[in-house]
Order: sequence, then C-alpha cells, then structure tokens
Amino acid sequence: MADVQEIVLKGDTAVGVRLKDGQTFNAKQIISAAGVQSTIRRLLPAHVQAQPWAQEVANLRPASAHVCLYIGFKGDISTAGASSANKWFYDTWSMEFDAWDVSDPDNLTSAEILYCSFPSLKDPNHDPGPEQRHTGEVVTFVPWETFERWQQRKWRKRGDDYDDFKAKIQAVLLEQLLTHMPELRGMVDYVELSTPLSTETFCRPVRGSIYGIEPTPERFAVDALRPASPIKQLYFAGSEITSVGVIGAMMGGVMAAVAAEPMGTIKYLRKMPRRG
Repeated sequence: MADVQEIVLKGDTAVGVRLKDGQTFNAKQIISAAGVQSTIRRLLPAHVQAQPWAQEVANLRPASAHVCLYIGFKGDISTAGASSANKWFYDTWSMEFDAWDVSDPDNLTSAEILYCSFPSLKDPNHDPGPEQRHTGEVVTFVPWETFERWQQRKWRKRGDDYDDFKAKIQAVLLEQLLTHMPELRGMVDYVELSTPLSTETFCRPVRGSIYGIEPTPERFAVDALRPASPIKQLYFAGSEITSVGVIGAMMGGVMAAVAAEPMGTIKYLRKMPRRG
C-alpha cells in the first residue's frame, strides 16, 4: 500500500501518479476508486479543481459520516439470532432522521438506527475453531462536525478527551445491541470503536463520508459522475458513479473497467463462473 499524493497530468490527459515519497509511476490509464469528490480535492491540481465540472461535483453534499463498533465473539452466535443476513434496528418513526446526536457524551440517548452485520457468518470459508470465534459490527450515522476538532491530531494520539469520548459512545452502542439481541451478552470477547476520523485517516473521503456523495436527485443529474471522467485516461470507480452501498461500489468498479477496457472486461466477465 502506498500513499498517492497526486495524479500526474500532461495537458488534459492523466499519465501517472506521484506518491507522497516523491516516486512517480507512469500509466496509460488511471482508475481512481478514492471517490470523485476526494479525487478532485486531494489528487488533482488547482486549475482542474476550478473547472466547472469539478466545481459542480465539489459543491454536492457528502453522505453522512458514521461510527462503527467492531465486536469479537466467543460462542455460537447463530443461537443468539445472528445470521449471514444484515439486521436493522430502528428506534424512531421519523423519516427526517439524519444523524445520531453525540455532542453531549455524558447524556447520550440510544442511536435512532443501528445497522448490524456478522461478517464471519457471511464467509463460507471461516473456521470458528473450538472456541466458536466470530465477528460482528454495528454502524450508525453521526455528524462529522462533532469529531472535526480532533482532525489534526494523529491516529492513536488524539488525546485522553477523544479516547474518553469514544469509550462513552462505545458503551452505549454495545448496550443497545445487547438489548436487541440479549443472548449475545455472554459471548462478547472484544470491542473497539472507529469514528469518522478513522474513515478520514484510512480512506480519505470528504468529511469522513460513509458512501461518498449523498444520493440526492441533484447528484444523479451531474454528468461528470460517470466512469469516464472529463480528463482523458482518468476513470472513476466506486459508489459515487452508481449508487450507495456495497453493490453500488462493486458495480462502479465494473463500469470503470468496462469504460477503460471494454473488450477485455467483457471477455473476462464472460469467463467468470456462474451460480444458480
């Protein structure tokens, strides 16, 4: 893994990438799966950022930020209601819900929405061993602004106030999950929380967004959000050129590959084994 500093342009054509350590790698085609907004703001030069198409994309609203609770279990979690299916728990009837208010960590209420998944049960090759070790995750949406004050501090060195803040959110989310699925309580072996700053540090989306640009009608009307970008030989992949979610991100990759190498990609897809 390498940290890309910028996409190298020659005129209006992408010709390579320059890494943070100064190394440059030339290529006939560049595919960015970093998110279209993030690619524009972080990887393209200022004169490109000022172009109308880039401004139109940059002005779109990012999707919500999120926190994720990672859980390690010991025990057969399938007996506690866990399965390969995702679970959604709603504590609100409001259709206007945007994000869980965590601005006052000493007086946290329950999160309005929980997305819960058990990745080890999705993996047919997972061997839980004699201790029946499994994994789980709990996700909910939070405001980026609440975490922004710690943005300039380094990962794992953001201070005791940040760690305390995380611990309080973690405790509430874990208890909320165990309230919905009480038979998991005795199986919890490990818990860790990530915040929007974790997403920003490792994935570099704009404002810690969970799925890039918010899926509004305005977003789908922007012509530049296509796999073939306005810059020659630069292609966009990911959910921002299709739709939010894992499947959207996957199809964004397929569309970018088809745009870059149509014949080769179609031949490859035809050779893939089919199920059912």
